[in-house]
Amino acid sequence: MTMRSIGIMLAAGAMLAAAPAQARNDDGAAPQRARNIILFLGDAGGVPTLNAAGIMAHDRPQSLFIQSMPHVGLSDTSALDNWVTDSAAGMSAIMTGHKTNSGMISALPAADGAITPVKSFLEYAEQRGLSTGVVTNMPIWDATPAACFAHVATRKDKDQIFRQMLTPRFGNGVDILIGKGQADAVASFAKDGTTPQAAFARAGYRFGDDPALVKDSGRAAVLRDADYAPIPAVEATIGQLARNPKGYFLMVEWDMHTDKPENGLKHVIEMDEMIRRVSAIAGKDTLILFTADHSFGLRMTSGKRNAPMAQQYAAAAAKPGATVASNAIIGVEDSHTGEEVIAAAAGPGADQVHGFFANTRLFDVMLKAMGWTKED
Repeated sequence: MTMRSIGIMLAAGAMLAAAPAQARNDDGAAPQRARNIILFLGDAGGVPTLNAAGIMAHDRPQSLFIQSMPHVGLSDTSALDNWVTDSAAGMSAIMTGHKTNSGMISALPAADGAITPVKSFLEYAEQRGLSTGVVTNMPIWDATPAACFAHVATRKDKDQIFRQMLTPRFGNGVDILIGKGQADAVASFAKDGTTPQAAFARAGYRFGDDPALVKDSGRAAVLRDADYAPIPAVEATIGQLARNPKGYFLMVEWDMHTDKPENGLKHVIEMDEMIRRVSAIAGKDTLILFTADHSFGLRMTSGKRNAPMAQQYAAAAAKPGATVASNAIIGVEDSHTGEEVIAAAAGPGADQVHGFFANTRLFDVMLKAMGWTKED
């Protein structure tokens, strides 16, 4: 499917489904506290990437659903040790309220190379009996999902991340897991003399490679090495998590790296439509947040309004000798960048998102929205 056809499809969908109004209680007042929180994380989804994706798909600026969310701020993404973060430190700051060194997962550096684990927001939710879920189009052990439930010195330690996934410090661990990395899981659990099927079954999960598995009640882990349809998987996950009267926390990551611009921009459109759909079904007691862990070196450098941007990009890319870095429409420096990223919010507690702030503040936003206090 081309970028142009994606844009046409989504534009038609937008005509059929207007953005939901701000939720209200029966007495007309907005809910005071959230019962549920859904955190959408666009990995490398900086402002330039969102801007380019919207124009590529819809041929007009500020055309994403994300860009219509009522509360918006700009989040600093620096790590404890570097101005330009990686996903490990970036997501750890959001999930724990603490900046840490690049490469570390929800832990702080300590003396002699040791680490100090820091409780994540998902662990707060587990401790209080909420249901929890992690959905990603990246490996389930990768930095962003791992920051929700693991505490390791290096994001490369996939064996320890898998072990901690199934031996939670609080509650019974993540209730629904969907991501890639099935082959990685096979290799990792083999070192312990077992298989992913056996290990997840012992931890109380139904295990498989089909996201439809989530539609059945109970805990589920879906690991596969191929892409899957994101919206049905997320909607099914919400349907299961919402059964808990105490509420739920769900983190959804979608990779938006634009080292291959077509892939990254397509993923922006996928997540944007996902957020649109979820906003219509999540309920008035759900805080919905979108942000990125860091930005990326993409810039839209040209383009005319008198022709579809996607066609102009494709034509420029097809010219002899053209490269991503020298495309006349979009240029890419293949690296993370350090500028602020957008944070957008809707629902109870969303009014806390405004102005310029550190990425660690998003942890406090979620905590306050639920009416919880910080416990280190």
